[in-house]
Amino acid sequence: MFPWIMWSAVVLAPFVIGGTLAFRTARRARRSDRAMGVLAGRPGWSRLGRGADGAEWAGYAGHFPWLLRTRHGTGASGPLGGHRVTVARRWEPSGRRDVRHWLIVCFEAPGDRPTLRLERGWSAAKLGLRAPEGVPYVPVSEHAMDTAERFYASDLPQRLIRFAGPAVSVAADGVCFVHPMPDVRDMDRLLTELAALIPDLVALAGATGAQEAQDPL
Repeated sequence: MFPWIMWSAVVLAPFVIGGTLAFRTARRARRSDRAMGVLAGRPGWSRLGRGADGAEWAGYAGHFPWLLRTRHGTGASGPLGGHRVTVARRWEPSGRRDVRHWLIVCFEAPGDRPTLRLERGWSAAKLGLRAPEGVPYVPVSEHAMDTAERFYASDLPQRLIRFAGPAVSVAADGVCFVHPMPDVRDMDRLLTELAALIPDLVALAGATGAQEAQDPL
């Protein structure tokens, strides 16, 4: 009898674990949806809907083009700390029955700056890149080695990991973060802390631009 119990446990374990993870992710998605609903009810904020032309918001596309294959879930947009921010949940099927959710936070912060990306292992894989084992972030810029040195000499890695370790993109239109659906218990705090990262992220991108200007032709 005991071998049969052991065999059943081994066979069923992946299904039990998978079901638990799916339930946990769905619960996180519902929690983030409720938080975005609260945001949308505040002055100056609104729910994220389709534009006059029927198109969905795609402000993330220039930052994380691989997200274009995902589907719209919920979103809200409004002012925060001198910037306009859009927070959205998108999802995509994963396997036959599972669903993968993504939380996207994009701040409008226009400026003349080089593009900088801080890729996690999972976001690098979306681009066909390999992340070295044990390295939390892979900086991608025109001068990747210099950017990596500056990045890891700062406190940015620790601050980003503390807030669910999003992948980051800095471009001329602003700064965008994407997380595999995190457990957001305080959306206000998450958005405030991400906004506080913007000056240092923009400065890091600017340092990359300064390096470009110094390089001989």
